[in-house]
Amino acid sequence: MADDDVLQADDATLMRDLAAGNHRAFEELMRRYQHALVTFCYGFTRDRETAEELAQEAFLRVYRNAARYEPVAKFTTWLYKIAANLCINELKKNKLRPHVSLDDTSNHDPEGTKIIDRMAFGGTGPVNEAEKHEAQVLIRRAIDTLPEDQRTTLIMVEFHHMPYQDIAEVLGVTVSAIKMRVKRARETLRHSLRILQEDMR
Repeated sequence: MADDDVLQADDATLMRDLAAGNHRAFEELMRRYQHALVTFCYGFTRDRETAEELAQEAFLRVYRNAARYEPVAKFTTWLYKIAANLCINELKKNKLRPHVSLDDTSNHDPEGTKIIDRMAFGGTGPVNEAEKHEAQVLIRRAIDTLPEDQRTTLIMVEFHHMPYQDIAEVLGVTVSAIKMRVKRARETLRHSLRILQEDMR
């Protein structure tokens, strides 16, 4: 396959070519998704070096399993599923909790409403920088208290603004289960925030 053909090929075609031994196809997949995948892993680990290592391992698994890939779902869904499992295993291994940066302007839910604006101070939103910083600290602490399944799901929704259907495919559960996790996570966050705010007064 010529370079121009590789650049124009869709992901499924690239995976088929990779399975046939075309290393240029693999390079193109990495070019397309490496940055996004490192960012995805960083959302879980909050450590750049670890995120890069996990993203590299995810691509290595893509390379090794190219012949087994079946384009039933989008390639990106399959890729993120591999990466999510690696991140979750890494967190379990090191007994770490994923942390979400709330400073990033891209950090919002599918409706475009920032979690900090919805949940801080009873939903009214911080009115100055001091309150904004306090809200960020409170929300980080509250997210850390969530059960693992809710925490993982909320990171995908709030930090990576992934559609529910994609998250369900990545985590291997139903869309209804994802919706319930998000609902419970947000309820727990609101309750935890009230308690944390009272403790800080």
